[in-house]
Amino acid sequence: MKGLVRKIIKWVLFISLVGGGVYMWKFSPVKAQSMPVTRATLHQTVFGTGTLEAKTRVAISPYATGLVQALHADQGDTVKRGDLLAEMNAEDIIQQLAVAEADLTIAQASLQRNEAEISAAKATLDYAKVTYERMDSLRQSNSISQTDVDKSRQAFQVASAHLEQAEKRRLEIEAEIVRHEAQINFFRSKLAETQLKAPFDALVIRRNREQGSIVNPGVSIMDVVDTGQIWASVWVDETAMASIQPGLPVDITFRAMPDTKFTGRVTRTSRETDRETREYRVDITLDSLPDNWVLGQRLEVFIHIGKTDDCIAVPNNLICRDNQRIFVLVEEGGRIVERDVKIGLQTRQQTQILSGLSETDRVILQPLQHREHINRRIAQ
Repeated sequence: MKGLVRKIIKWVLFISLVGGGVYMWKFSPVKAQSMPVTRATLHQTVFGTGTLEAKTRVAISPYATGLVQALHADQGDTVKRGDLLAEMNAEDIIQQLAVAEADLTIAQASLQRNEAEISAAKATLDYAKVTYERMDSLRQSNSISQTDVDKSRQAFQVASAHLEQAEKRRLEIEAEIVRHEAQINFFRSKLAETQLKAPFDALVIRRNREQGSIVNPGVSIMDVVDTGQIWASVWVDETAMASIQPGLPVDITFRAMPDTKFTGRVTRTSRETDRETREYRVDITLDSLPDNWVLGQRLEVFIHIGKTDDCIAVPNNLICRDNQRIFVLVEEGGRIVERDVKIGLQTRQQTQILSGLSETDRVILQPLQHREHINRRIAQ
């Protein structure tokens, strides 16, 4: 009899423990935090990743094959438009320029002598003309012989020919001067080509050759970029193509500075999609740059393509999904229950609720931790 009583007591204790455990696990109140449903303005965005690039990048290279005589800028230097970056050896050009300038000096001296010669020829011609006219007048009065008249006429013709020859010589000298001046201009332009200057305010991002190198045309001595045209080159999915247009505002985050936000605007879009990734490029102008930026620096962008004002919204991490079903956990009658919802616009932080929630509801925080407590009461 005593053994039967002991067994009954053991079973009662066992059932009590199991029942208490089931109650504690299934029916006892749980501690859960909740938040009220609020209204917000949501900005619809398109996500993209890319790098910081220069719109204008130029390779500084010589016009002709030559020796790099001197370099005046190094990698990382900031230069102004017109600053001398590199000099090519120009000894041959300098010698040719000196010869051309000497030839011009000689031609100009010849021109001065020719001008004196023309002045003398004109004076001789004037005298011969006066003499001939006087002789011809005297011959008509039979004061002199015809021979004297013929001699004066011949002298006049010779003086006229000398003047004509001197004037032709002046034309030849003037043409020679023009030729020498053209040669000088040519050699000066060739000399200027040996002075490689910055085409705009720029940053030297790479120096490819050193002093003493022999460089051919088209071979870069150094690469420079326009510091006034640095932008983000970003790849976005082609499905967003219809929504993106120049002028849209953009939020930008650099991978190296995740806690610092930058802003900008869409500048232009590509007309070609990558055939492998099905993404296309969008170029974005930044309102400001980081203090220590580098080309190729990785970044992420969110392009604002639209917004919805005064809508019911909850944080993204409170949205639950089960196959095709979308729901949230809410506090209802002091219990945790599932509430099916229909969602709309989604941003990085929040999701628009089209139906299923009202402003009087409270949404359970950390829903994944509380799903097993559905229909359990919330501890007060």
